[in-house]
Amino acid sequence: MILSRSLQFCRTGFRGLSTSHPKSISLQVLVSQSNDLVANVALEEWMKRCSTHRTNNLLLLLSSNTIVHNNYKSIHAFFSGEDERGKTLSTDQLAQQANLVFSALPKDTALVELPMVRVAAEENGKGNNLLISLPLDSHVDDDVLKTTLQCIANSFVQKCRGGDGGYSLSRISLVRPDGGWFPGIQEIQRDVQLSLKEIEAIKLDKANGKPKTNG
Repeated sequence: MILSRSLQFCRTGFRGLSTSHPKSISLQVLVSQSNDLVANVALEEWMKRCSTHRTNNLLLLLSSNTIVHNNYKSIHAFFSGEDERGKTLSTDQLAQQANLVFSALPKDTALVELPMVRVAAEENGKGNNLLISLPLDSHVDDDVLKTTLQCIANSFVQKCRGGDGGYSLSRISLVRPDGGWFPGIQEIQRDVQLSLKEIEAIKLDKANGKPKTNG
């Protein structure tokens, strides 16, 4: 994978798609203030399930302070949106959003593996969303994680505010993944917790040479 420079998506990505009455597009950037893996995975899932309630384009930024998989921390960027005609973004347009994330990373970002980039259908079947996972060295300081999230958030707001095909309103909100902010997220957190326990049990069985059995 080549982490190429941003293609100036917000200035050029929608050229040729304009109509005489373009839709006013707003971008909301949400940055989770939690480093808890379960809470942030649940927040990401909540956003996917509640896509029908969003009235603007969304960028959700998360960081995990829990060491998982191959002994690393991670940053997730979840993007969901549409073009100025209210149409689903193409794979190429989503790729340009991914490039905007990559170009915003500080030069000394300590990636331990290539990023994971995934495009998936929205829960309501209308449109696609983009998920980027950035695996970072386990020794990365929490302040560095926060700085990296801020760099990504600032990049979207600065590059997408105004201009040809840009967003009419761009704002950054700091959020906490709890029931006061996101009703019903507690149930999702319980499901995530159970899933992680099952994964750990499977890993333990494999380590001990015991196949996982059903029932």
